[in-house]
Amino acid sequence: MNRTIMHIDMDAFFASIEQASDPRLRGKPVIVGGKANKQRTVVCAASYEAKRMGIDSAMSVAEAFRICPQAEFVVADTAKYIFTSHAIFDMLKPYSPRVEQASVDEFWLDMTGTERFLGPAAEVARAIKERIRSEFGVTASVGISSSRLFAKIASKLKKPDGLVVLDKGDIAETLRDMPVGKITGIGRSTRERLNGFGIFVYSDMARFGMDFYRDKFGKLGLWLYGVSRGEDGLFIPSWQGEEAPPKSVGHSYTLPYNAHNPELIEAWLRLLCEMVASRLRSLGLEGRCLHVFLRQPDMGFVAKQKMFGVPTSDGAEIFLRAMAVISCMPRGLKGFRLRALGVCASVLTPACGSRLLEADIKRRELIKSVDEINGRFGEWTVYPARVSGIRPT
Repeated sequence: MNRTIMHIDMDAFFASIEQASDPRLRGKPVIVGGKANKQRTVVCAASYEAKRMGIDSAMSVAEAFRICPQAEFVVADTAKYIFTSHAIFDMLKPYSPRVEQASVDEFWLDMTGTERFLGPAAEVARAIKERIRSEFGVTASVGISSSRLFAKIASKLKKPDGLVVLDKGDIAETLRDMPVGKITGIGRSTRERLNGFGIFVYSDMARFGMDFYRDKFGKLGLWLYGVSRGEDGLFIPSWQGEEAPPKSVGHSYTLPYNAHNPELIEAWLRLLCEMVASRLRSLGLEGRCLHVFLRQPDMGFVAKQKMFGVPTSDGAEIFLRAMAVISCMPRGLKGFRLRALGVCASVLTPACGSRLLEADIKRRELIKSVDEINGRFGEWTVYPARVSGIRPT
């Protein structure tokens, strides 16, 4: 059966939420900054009105105001963005039994086989876009294709508020002039190597066969060859039925800027650990092995994992374990310029609450109470104090 994958990419998410919550900002160039001090922070998001003037993420706010003195400045409100993201995710669940939140502003839906019940994927996408607009006051761009890679590429072709269906037969022509560095999964080093062989745009990739890619790039070459033919095995998820327990539970986040402040990185890490812990508890599972992934701009991923003796689904404990894993990395977080990070728990076992020390029992009761409060009043009603301090720098 041919797969139908939908990728939903929110448009200028942080800035759009600020415009939706404050009518005064609508239609104006908006800069979302990490700190209240405009002279000592960077742009972590910009509205499309600001983008059209040349303002973008990671630019200093001082420089942004030199470009556009009339821009409106707003301090980032992370809790508001996360709350909206989770609300959108909940809204998407009825459209597919296989929905995944890739990041705070990206979502995947496997629409394979849903046509019999919901109609063509493009019609479903239009309905989803309209619901997001009417319920949250923001827009999303949607890409539909036969794989995650090409669905993601399609979602970026007509931003903002776009909808692109990229059939396999149309990939070669639609993407023929796309620089290879724009293809998700091809980083700086791979792009430079491809350029060295005369491969600069997507259409150039089709000039070479499997033997070339395998000989020059090894295992990655097999994926590159598939991409050149409009296929993508690397990014297709191994969706599991609800009856099959997951083998791992993870969350990741891509920052809209390069972060180098260890306290900021730790805050994001703490948030991801709490998200992993919450999912583990909702599944009735605990994990023994913890994986941590960090990505530097243009340098690829650094990944480490560590096995622990006792399984857990406590966010605070998972965070301590994550920091222990990071301490095993060559430099830890010192001097690390971060663009993305992820946490994943594996070697999962059913939660049994076997630790009987009084402190452990009290801790479980506290976590249970927090889950009940968040379940009643909404996610992140109660959250770690460290998370409340997240402010991009």
